[in-house]
Amino acid sequence: MYVETWVIIGASRGIGLEFVKQLLETGHHVVAAVRNVSAAPNLFNLVASQKAEDRCIVEQCDVSSDESVTNFIYKIQDAVSNGMKLGNVVLNAGVLKYPNRATEISFLDFSLHLHTNTIGPIICAQKLLNLSLDSPPPKIVFISSDSGSATRFLDFEDGFGAYAASKSALNQMLRHMAAELRRSEQKKHETVILALHPGEVETDMADIELGWEVKGSIRPSESVSGMLKVIAEKVVDDTGTFWCWDGRSHPW
Repeated sequence: MYVETWVIIGASRGIGLEFVKQLLETGHHVVAAVRNVSAAPNLFNLVASQKAEDRCIVEQCDVSSDESVTNFIYKIQDAVSNGMKLGNVVLNAGVLKYPNRATEISFLDFSLHLHTNTIGPIICAQKLLNLSLDSPPPKIVFISSDSGSATRFLDFEDGFGAYAASKSALNQMLRHMAAELRRSEQKKHETVILALHPGEVETDMADIELGWEVKGSIRPSESVSGMLKVIAEKVVDDTGTFWCWDGRSHPW
């Protein structure tokens, strides 16, 4: 009997690192993908502290590079060919270069947000779905943000223009991905595609001086334990939906 292996992309710190921690603590196997393997000491320390070297593979995957994503997918295919059973996938890699106002942002900085927060995660998920597998990943989870909601526009978030736009674009693309898989006659339509807002999480990426009060901040441990519960609860009928870490449905 094969144990399903979760894939966490963006696992070097914050939310991604906490996903790896909680999954290893509950006995799961994990592929932890990071932008730069040599710059992920916290991940290696975590694996060593849990004596989980046999259950956690660390690989490079820079979602802003098509070449890096392709090389990562080849490694996943090789692992599957050698007996690994692909489990749920969490696409957590992201960037927030603050401020990123629409009236000020440069072409390069806007591109950085779109490549890292939108294009890379979608292409990575697409390539995973297109692998030669007996069974595709059961669930693909995109870590989104309430900043990307068009219905509930957060006009007080000064300096979040490109970040919000990149998350909104991510939301639209994953909805199309879910709809396309539903229409497909192949077995792939059984993959559940989800967007998750992790909450206002205290991470290094969020450690910036803002011009407004951030309410309801939570630790990564609380966010991830909530999201794992949401992921476990969702079924095929929930594909293409947007949820908060605490189980509430979030408007697009």
